[in-house]
Amino acid sequence: MGRNLKTSEPEEILRKGLSQMRAADEDIPVPEDLSRMIGRTVDRELGRRRGRMRLVASISSVAAAAAIAAVALIVPVDSYEPQDTFDDPQQAYTEVMKALEILGTNFNRGLRHTEDIVNRAIEPVDRVLEKYDDIN
Repeated sequence: MGRNLKTSEPEEILRKGLSQMRAADEDIPVPEDLSRMIGRTVDRELGRRRGRMRLVASISSVAAAAAIAAVALIVPVDSYEPQDTFDDPQQAYTEVMKALEILGTNFNRGLRHTEDIVNRAIEPVDRVLEKYDDIN
């Protein structure tokens, strides 16, 4: 560490180290069918994952069907049949007219409110158009 190295000396050390690594790599025996063995292993592992995913999907489907069946059995079926609430047709007519009057009042109120909003939004446009008419 305390020694000063010339610029070429570290490069030489690096070159020697790389050449020794290449020589060591050549000494390692590599089976001829290594890529085929790797391919088989990958295929086998992917097959296991697919099998697990199918199992999970099957279990989820069965659980969902069971939950739906349980809800269908637990919730009572309500056979709703509309019943008359008024014995007197004139009274029923009067109540319907009241309900329609309330509905009409609220509808008109909403239209007036909407008209106010639209008019406020159009005012700046009208001013610009008036200025444009004055110019021409």
